[in-house]
Amino acid sequence: MDFPTTMFGAAYLGYVGGLFDEGFEAGFPAWLQETNEAMLLEYPFIAEINDEHIIGSAGHLCCIVPVDENATVAINRVQWNEKTQTDEVTEVLYRSESGEPVLLFANLDGIAHEADTQVFITDNSGNTCKWYPSLDATSHLAPCTSEAGDYLSFDFTEYAWYDIPSEFSDWLSDGWTGMTALGLAGSQSTGMDWITETMVEETGRYAYFSLRFYLEDETRGTVDLEWTYEDSDDIEEMWSGFWAIQTIPDGPSYVTLSLSLVGGNSYGVTNGPVYLCETYPLLISPSGTELLVGAGESGVYLPFMSQSTTACVLTQAAG
Repeated sequence: MDFPTTMFGAAYLGYVGGLFDEGFEAGFPAWLQETNEAMLLEYPFIAEINDEHIIGSAGHLCCIVPVDENATVAINRVQWNEKTQTDEVTEVLYRSESGEPVLLFANLDGIAHEADTQVFITDNSGNTCKWYPSLDATSHLAPCTSEAGDYLSFDFTEYAWYDIPSEFSDWLSDGWTGMTALGLAGSQSTGMDWITETMVEETGRYAYFSLRFYLEDETRGTVDLEWTYEDSDDIEEMWSGFWAIQTIPDGPSYVTLSLSLVGGNSYGVTNGPVYLCETYPLLISPSGTELLVGAGESGVYLPFMSQSTTACVLTQAAG
């Protein structure tokens, strides 16, 4: 039998215990909003799936979307029979002759890699695929494959979006991605300059900030930070040091900055810190010209940030 390239998409949404005693429809969107807001923003239809297409109430939760909107879907609970060496159906869970998305709780015992649920999807051409929802050794959804080894499912889970700071959800759903060393510093010896204008919190005055990265290799380099009040030609602070990056393409990359105050009007007279070492999450815009810097992991703020700042956008300087 000839199979199409894919027959359904699936996304893993996480493990759900007894969270929805007062009703799944009320509890589910709020739970997903809290645990994986970016996923919900990217695929808002998930929150709109009604209780007629929700199978179970606890376990490892996945969303299944048949490619053929007229597909027939059958879902059973199964148990392995040692004597017959086959899966026996213990409960018929769901039958549908239309291909609406469904939310399925599987692996009720919490063991994600031991399947206890069987899914059949049949399209209008009579092609049928059988899938046992479970997670593989990398905690990704196990694919559905044909006897010939062809992939019949596609996984649209955004794994990198789990456990990220909530302030990045909107940005990720808008196509922002993790920064790379080359994107951060460029390939030229002059480096890459990122700038922003914002108020210096304690003074009420606006200032221009420049954060320039220089590339040494694919993971690190040197960095200069300086800023000037908008009504002054004098540099208020000059910082210099090193950076190192951990690139995560599908989520925020993490850049560690080690900076020392080396000059400016505040040098030698400031009561503030003269050295900082902190790791910051970074995202780059789809255009590659805007850099989002999140709050430091240990609460150390860069001069253009403040305690009320969860994220700050810098723009790539021209030239």
